[in-house]
Amino acid sequence: MPLKPATNRTVAETRLGALLDAAVDAIILIDTQGLIRRFNLAAEQMFGYAEAEVLGHNVSTLMPEPYRSHHDAYIARYASTGERRIIGIGREVEGRRKDGTIFPIDLSVGEFMTTGELMPEGRHGFVGIIRDLTERKAQAREAEGLRARLTHVGRLGTLGEMVSGIAHEVNQPLTAISNYASACRRMVQAGTIGGDELATTLDKIGAQAERAGQVIRGLRALVRRRDEAREPLDVNRLIRDVIKLLDFEVRQAGYHLDLELAEPLPATMGDAVQIQQVVLNLVRNGLDAMLEQARGDTLRIQTGVNDGKIEIVVTDSGPGLPPRAQERLFEPFFTTKPLGIGLGLSICKSIITAHRGELTGETAPAGGARFRVRLPKVGDE
Repeated sequence: MPLKPATNRTVAETRLGALLDAAVDAIILIDTQGLIRRFNLAAEQMFGYAEAEVLGHNVSTLMPEPYRSHHDAYIARYASTGERRIIGIGREVEGRRKDGTIFPIDLSVGEFMTTGELMPEGRHGFVGIIRDLTERKAQAREAEGLRARLTHVGRLGTLGEMVSGIAHEVNQPLTAISNYASACRRMVQAGTIGGDELATTLDKIGAQAERAGQVIRGLRALVRRRDEAREPLDVNRLIRDVIKLLDFEVRQAGYHLDLELAEPLPATMGDAVQIQQVVLNLVRNGLDAMLEQARGDTLRIQTGVNDGKIEIVVTDSGPGLPPRAQERLFEPFFTTKPLGIGLGLSICKSIITAHRGELTGETAPAGGARFRVRLPKVGDE
């Protein structure tokens, strides 16, 4: 890119201009009145103004509200008190281009003492170094969208493997409802049922219908594609809801599910369905490991608070994790299952990381695999 002409400039100022125009980031120099004194080539390209259009104008021209009003207040405060509240390193704000478009920027501001090139010698000035975050934000949104789609696919895959058990869980209350209704009909026709007994039977029908409804609602929540929702979560309640979907599978395999849920447990902020998916994956992985090589018949889920973090610990009675598996546990497409695709734990890790938490796995001292989820409490995230 050609350098700007050095007409009517000192040699020192020409050198300064060459350095500024060679910079990749936008660099703007202003005086203590907030007036622009230097506007490099990168700033011209970023904001759409030629330097001649902005020299001598207030730098707040390049800011949308509320940053414009805040900046004018900072400059006024500095002029009257010398308080350096305008100084800041690497904070995310917004800029305004010549065409009026608003875009995200990373702004660092520093103070300098002039030597006469731009302003009278000995005067204070400020330098702003600006980086356009538009592309980075777009990439982050694209990555988040991909993570959400992978999460949904993983959830559907897990539920597909559970179809038999889920069908049984729904069929049980439906069969009970049918039996109760048939019994009522026979007794009403025979005239052998009283009002109290009829009411009791109808209550049983209602309870079984609610049981079936809970299973269906849980399935709909896990299957539905929807925007991520962050809200305070009761982790113990989420775990109990997941266990309802797994109860038949655990019993059919002849295993025992041991719940050790600490009460009361602080809330965490997050997406309920995503946290449930993590628990679902960890428990099913444990069951698969125990079916392959069981060292016992118990799968344990524990909750508690450790070092200020909410913990969910899932420990199975399987063969544990081989050393090579521990090293690559959360790599996409790495799996120890003969028919696995290796995305379950990778998706779980992504979900927990997005919740500002940690997911680790190891072989428990007594054998079996132990996975630990650590989540921040509400207010700590």
